[in-house]
Formats: sequence, structure tokens, C-alpha cells
Amino acid sequence: MKNVVTVVVFNRFNNLKRWVHCWQQCEQKGAELRIIHNYASLEDLETYKQYCIDNNIVYVSRKNVGMDIGAFQDVCKERLAGFDNNWGNLLWVTDDTIPMSKDFVNTYLRNMTEENVGVACMEISNEVRRHVRTTGFCIKKEITKKLQFLVDPITTKEHCYQFEHRHPTLNLLTQVAKLGYKSVQINPLQTSVLWDTGNRAHFKRMKEHEFVFYSSKEQDKVIFISLIHNSYPYLIHSLQAQTHKNWELLLIHDGKNTTNLKETIEKINDNRVIYLETEENKGNWGHYWRNWALEQINKDVYGKSCNYVVVTNADNQHVPGYIENLLKGFVNDNTVASYCSSMVHNYINWGIIPCKLERGYIDSACVMVKKEIACEIGWKDVTSHSSDWTYFNDIIKKYGANNFKKVEGCLLIHN
Repeated sequence: MKNVVTVVVFNRFNNLKRWVHCWQQCEQKGAELRIIHNYASLEDLETYKQYCIDNNIVYVSRKNVGMDIGAFQDVCKERLAGFDNNWGNLLWVTDDTIPMSKDFVNTYLRNMTEENVGVACMEISNEVRRHVRTTGFCIKKEITKKLQFLVDPITTKEHCYQFEHRHPTLNLLTQVAKLGYKSVQINPLQTSVLWDTGNRAHFKRMKEHEFVFYSSKEQDKVIFISLIHNSYPYLIHSLQAQTHKNWELLLIHDGKNTTNLKETIEKINDNRVIYLETEENKGNWGHYWRNWALEQINKDVYGKSCNYVVVTNADNQHVPGYIENLLKGFVNDNTVASYCSSMVHNYINWGIIPCKLERGYIDSACVMVKKEIACEIGWKDVTSHSSDWTYFNDIIKKYGANNFKKVEGCLLIHN
């Protein structure tokens, strides 16, 4: 059973174009995008239809009766001509709700796999009564077959409101609960992977959206510096899973390897990975070679086309949106580094540590630094356990803590 993303479009052709533009860049996870065109005039049909055909998008038209929930009712009752009813999960979105992450499909589907979850949504609101806002929610097929509506067909905005939040027993949240399922909100609204540009315009996230889907930052390249010593490079797989694909890994083995690591790297067969073995084992967590790597990058020996640097470890896991989200921190030209707001850390039994610019609360793998700044400052402390704090503190002393941008999200698992 396929997963379907359905965007309901009224008379806003630019919203259709924006959605198609974004979809073409997204991690689609095998999902299919369908456009339901709630047309007001037959004159609009051909333009919308042809645009979808030209971009290989499924197009379904219906007269704008009952707005978005009228269309949803038709889908639930399997009576919308042209809409294939063979699907398992339906992500239902209005056209003025737009993607904020290229991984938004996976975020929704991941929540849908949790126990007893029947609806994963952008927002559970307490306005009027606790309810699922219907501008961006994912729902299981078996639930839609059992939903009840106050009227059939839905024809007015009031009918829509009754289904969403006004009716005490027939609102979506209550019905899902009565069927034995949970409704969950996938993210805090301020960092949600979808943004309602109408009712939640006050979050002012358009620059963030354009940064992800329209910015030249798409072309920006990040180099990861990682030391390794006779262990398996789990890091590579988390980098291969990144939504932002333009990265390079400088993987340095501290001394001669004895575990056939070179052959392992060759089998992984990713030309973004550069593997080196040093003649001498320097110890001290590999700090000497971190400084050496920054010197080589400064000379354009490695990372010549890179714009940002991350210093990490070979057993760390960076979540798929790590690069994409930390790049968002560089909207302001004065920003020298961005870092995630929290991390999972093995030092506290894989608990969550809130990140802040203090020793013990920040790790080099949490932070992305502009390449020229990282190379200028260097990794001067090559002996102490907390040398990453020395690195950050040196940057802060010269450029100020206010030029570090915190990005919301738990984006690192430190192993």
C-alpha cells in the first residue's frame, strides 16, 4: 500500500508551483504526490492540469464544494474520480502549508509507525477545544473508512470547522481516539517540517523555507574531519543518509591500521570519503591530526571546494537532517558557526544534553564552522580531553558568542 502526499489547491497557482518545486528536491521515500485542484472556474483547469502533467504529478480536479474538508470527505468515501484508493497512509496538506525540510515525508511516516498512532499532525491545538489542525496531517487508511461527518456532502466552512474542532464528538481528534488510536504532533510548531503560512504566519519562517529550497546554500559543501583507530566507521553511513548530499569526509587513522580498514572503505565505495593512515600514532584522542587536517584544508590540499567544517568522531551518528538544519544557521552573513540545541550523549547513558556555549555542554560534532574561520583559529590544544572547548572558546574570543547560531533540534548521537 503506497504512501500518498495530497496537496489541496484552490486558486493559488503560485502555491502549486512552489509545492512542485519543493517536492522535486525532497526525500520522497517512495511516496506519491497528488494534487487535488478545487477549481472555481473551468477556465483554470487546463493551466493547473498541464503544469502537473509536465512535472509528472498526479492531478485530480473537483469543483470547490466544501473546500479542503469537502475534498477529504470525498477521498474517505472513495468517490473522488481519478483518485486511486490503493494507499496506506495519506498526508493531507493545504496548499498554503509548505515544506520546511526535505525530509518531511520521513518525519511523518516515522511517527506513523509508532504503536497505536493513527494520526501524525503538524499541530494539536487547544483553541476552542483540543483538536488536530487539518492543514497538515497524516492518517491511516483504516481510520478514514470509519470517520463520520456531520453532513454529507460538506459544503460550507462551518461544516469544515465542525469536523476539525467545533463538534464535541465528531471532530477528527475525538473520533480517532474512540477508534483506539493516538494522534501525535510531530514537532514543536516553531521547528515543524511543515509550516502553515496563513494561520501561523507569525512564526515568520519564509527565509528559512527559501534557504532550504531556493538558496544557493544548496551548493555549499561541508567537510567532516574524523579520527579513527582500529574501529568501524559508523560515521560514513550517517553521512550517506544526509538530506544534504554535498559533503566530504576526511577520515584519518591515527597510526597504522591493523583491521583492514582500507579494504572496508573501498567496499563502501563512496568517492566523498578520503581515507588516510598516518605513519605515527599520536594518541591524545587524535587532536594533533585534527590540527594538521585544518592546516591541510587551509592549503587547499583537502576540502578545496568546501565552505564549512565539522570535526567529529568515527562512531558518531549525525541525524539525516544534520547538515541541512545547521546550514540554516548561516542565513546571517555575520554567523561564524551554528550548533544544534541538544545532543544524545553516551557519557550520561545516552541521555539528552541541552547544548550551550560552555565547557561540558558542547561537542565539536554538534558544531559547523565556516571553513575560513576554522582554519584561521586552528585546533591549538592537542593534549587535553576538552580541546574542542578550547577550539570554540578561541573562536568566541575573536568573533563573539553572539555570532554562534543555535539551531533547534537534537541532531547528534555521540557514541
